[in-house]
Amino acid sequence: MTSGQTVAGRGLTSLSAEQFRIVESVDAQVLEWANRIGAPAERHAELLTVEDLSRIDYFDSFPQLAHRVTPWLDEPDDDLVLTSAACYGAYFSRVGSTVDNRTLLTVRQTCRRREVAYTPLRRQREFQMREVVMIGGRVEVQEFLDEGREAIRAIAASLGASGEFLVAADPFFKKDDQRLLHQKLFPTKQEFTDSSGLAIASVNSHRNFFGERCEITLADGTHAFTGCVAFGLERWVDTLTRS
Repeated sequence: MTSGQTVAGRGLTSLSAEQFRIVESVDAQVLEWANRIGAPAERHAELLTVEDLSRIDYFDSFPQLAHRVTPWLDEPDDDLVLTSAACYGAYFSRVGSTVDNRTLLTVRQTCRRREVAYTPLRRQREFQMREVVMIGGRVEVQEFLDEGREAIRAIAASLGASGEFLVAADPFFKKDDQRLLHQKLFPTKQEFTDSSGLAIASVNSHRNFFGERCEITLADGTHAFTGCVAFGLERWVDTLTRS
């Protein structure tokens, strides 16, 4: 297998030494921002339980993306799914907890998603995602997301990449959830998109969805709001090597 090529169209892509260097340089810039705002690095399992994912209606919203794990020697009680986003473990690890109004963290995960078609570096079955996450008060999360947009612009400029923020339309909430209407009226996801139409980073507001479903509360007893700033690391390789 050569770098930048998929394996039999399965969406599995290798990186050359130079491509991996670019991944690490982008990640280093994000980590510098994370350190500056006080977001320590965490590590979470890439295997999630069906129970946890059901708690956030994952199989109603994104059934087509899931990779369920089946051992070679089948175990009927197995209920594990490979994570499709880096931030999920941050919420599931805090189920039933109380957090500060400004709880920050960062995580880098290998994520897996089933797609209709795959393109090396741009849309893969397996890819790396770096996220900076905030769990806290509504105002604090909004301020963090505003800062995240500026951080994305600054990182892109420092690396010689250009782009613009566009509103994304991911169906995050179930069709009968009132928050779906709010998402349409007040967009919850904005993607930083390069000139080819590739989204290389995003700013995501989940409102109090994860706070409610994972029973994460603030000191005053209200459910926490959450938001994340995400970077698809291989996608930055595509953008920077085309610039």
